Amino acid sequence: MEHGEPLRHDVPRGVYEPSITRFGGRYYITLRNDERGYVSVSDDGLNYAPKKPWTFDDGQELGSYNTQQHWVTHSDGLYLSYTRKGANNDHIMRHRAPLFLAKVDPERLVVLRETERIIIPERGAMLGNFGVVTVNADETWVTDGEGMYAKDAMERGANGRVYAARIRWSKPNALAE
Repeated sequence: MEHGEPLRHDVPRGVYEPSITRFGGRYYITLRNDERGYVSVSDDGLNYAPKKPWTFDDGQELGSYNTQQHWVTHSDGLYLSYTRKGANNDHIMRHRAPLFLAKVDPERLVVLRETERIIIPERGAMLGNFGVVTVNADETWVTDGEGMYAKDAMERGANGRVYAARIRWSKPNALAE
C-alpha cells in the first residue's frame, strides 16, 4: 500500500472531514477547516496539488468555514454544496444555514457565483452536517436536518425538520448508470 503527501494545515485542528469525487478523469477533494474551506485536485487520487481556499470566480472568498462541504457530481458538471457567511445569516451559529449548491469550474477550482442556489432554506436552525447521494441518473439528493441549538430557532420557524433536497437533472447523469 502507499499514500500521497498529506494535505496539512498547520493550525489547531488542521483540515478534516474531506469530501472526494472523481470528475473528468481527475480527483477533487474539499476540506473543512475552522477558518475556511479548501479545495485540491489530483490526477491519481493519491497525490494532490497544494490546497487553496475556496473562492468565487470573482476572487472573493467563498465564506464557508467550520462545517462540511460536499460534492454533487454529474457527468456534465461538478457542483459544491456548502454553507457560508454573507447570506443574511449572522444569527445562525457558524453561518450554517441556508445550504447552497453551485457549479464549480474544475480547472480554476472556483465556485461560479451566478450558479449559486439555496437548496435547503434557513429557518432559524443550524444545518451543515449533511449528506449527498446519487439516487439514479435523473436525481441527486442532498439531505440534512435542522439542529435545534439556538434558543430562538423555533421563533424563526425551525422545528427540527429533516430535508431531502431533490436535484432533478435536465439531462441524465451518465455517472449513475
